[in-house]
Order: sequence, then structure tokens, then C-alpha cells
Amino acid sequence: MELVFVYGTLRQGEDNHHLMDKARPVALMAWTRGILMDTRRGYPAMTAEDSGFVAGELYEVTPEMMIQLDELEDFHGPGNPANEYERIRTEVTTDSGKREAWVYVYPERKHDVIVHGDWKLHLLRQNPNVLYFAYGSCMDMERITLAGASEWFADVRGRGAAEGFCLQFTYRAEDGGRADLVETGGRTEGKLYYIPIQCLDGYLYLREGVHNEKYRPAVIPVQCADGSMQDAITFVVVDKSSELSPPGHYLREILRGARPVVSAEYYAELEDRVWKEYGFRLDE
Repeated sequence: MELVFVYGTLRQGEDNHHLMDKARPVALMAWTRGILMDTRRGYPAMTAEDSGFVAGELYEVTPEMMIQLDELEDFHGPGNPANEYERIRTEVTTDSGKREAWVYVYPERKHDVIVHGDWKLHLLRQNPNVLYFAYGSCMDMERITLAGASEWFADVRGRGAAEGFCLQFTYRAEDGGRADLVETGGRTEGKLYYIPIQCLDGYLYLREGVHNEKYRPAVIPVQCADGSMQDAITFVVVDKSSELSPPGHYLREILRGARPVVSAEYYAELEDRVWKEYGFRLDE
């Protein structure tokens, strides 16, 4: 068995993902160093570099599947002049640790760079509106309203659930921890908004500190209230620390925002957790 990092049309929901049907998913929110480019031919290309960021998914595949992937990527062997891509080893970071995996890369930059290094995010941003999955303080409208951004969040689509992800407090702020979505198993419920694309640059990227590399935008599959699975944009911590105790005002926002939208079971678990671990009750 081999590990393969995929970042374009082989990702979940994309045109060539059927080739991964028999692969074992290891991480849906993996990343590696490099630069991602838009070839303008319906698929991206990556260059392997010591800087930069490329989001993708990590899979375990059989040798037979690897041959199929070589054919798709037009890879005929190391250094073959007929290659469109080269296949190299790279270090892939997941929320469960670092792994070494194969990845298909271009030898040089020759296309426009994709901001944030995420093909699925790049595609979603071409739409006028996107699904946004809030699992922390953005479930609550108080700060959003004070910032004059409430109109962008008026279209609430109800409860969403991220399977395989757990809520942790891994961002270190001056007064304590802040929420993060970590792919280490479990289930996290949250609030789904249908937001205009300008809300990302005009509010959420600023609030989440994207340009300061506090959080980064990520695209994950979310189960909607009607049972369907849809891609949604969310935000995850870039430099994760061990869990830190969050301040009371922050936990109040999370609980206040969660109570009207998440399931009764999830809310009870969340309420019990913040009391037992952090000594906080919403009615205090």
C-alpha cells in the first residue's frame, strides 16, 4: 500500500474522485508545502517548494491504483521527457501527525498562483454565494451585528454536522483558547449560513485573522439538516497548540449561538463539557 496526497480533481466531489473509490481516506484536511496554480484547463498543478501551502487529501492506495493514477497524471517514469507531472515524495501534515506520501507536481511555475493554495476553495469562490459552517463564536450574532455585517448572515440554513472532526480550543489568544475544528474523529455540529462571497474578504477573513495566518479557510463536507452532504467553507487554526482554557465571554458566545440550532444531544454534551472542563455555565 502507498500513501498519495491529492489536491485537485481527485479530491472528494471532484471530477476524477471515482478513481479513489477503493482508496482508504487517511485525512481530508491535509496539507503540504508548495505552490498551487490554475492551469485554466479544469485542473490545478502544484510545484514542490519549501514555502507556500497546498491543501488536499491523503489516501492509502494499492499498487494497482497507483498505476491508474500515473496514467491519469501522464507520468511515465522518473525524468521521462513525456511526463506532464513528476511523481515525488513529500511530507504531508495532518491533524494526527506528519506522513510521507507521493504527490504529482509540475517542474516549474508557469501558471497563475491560486491564493490560499486550495483548489476546492478556488472553485467555490467563483460562485456568488457559498455555504459557511460556523462551529464556534460565529454561531452567535452579537459581534456580527455590532460590526454591521448582519445582512451577510441573514440566510441561515440550519444545523450542519462535520463527521470525523472534533471541537478543540487550540488557538492561543491573550486571554485563553479559541475554537478549532480538528480532524481526529468525533462529530461537531454547527450553524450553516449561505453567505455572499464578498462576506469572506469583507468580514470573515478579517475576523479570523487569515492574513496574519491565525486561521485559514478550509473546505469540508458537511451533513445538512435534510441529510444531504455539501461542501462548506469553515476556518481552522494554522498553528495548533495543546488545548487551552477559553475565557467565559467566549464560551458564552458559543453556547448562546449553538442552543437554537444544534441538536439537543449535541448541546447537552457541549454544555456538560464546558462545565466539567472549564467550570462555565451559560446562566451564570
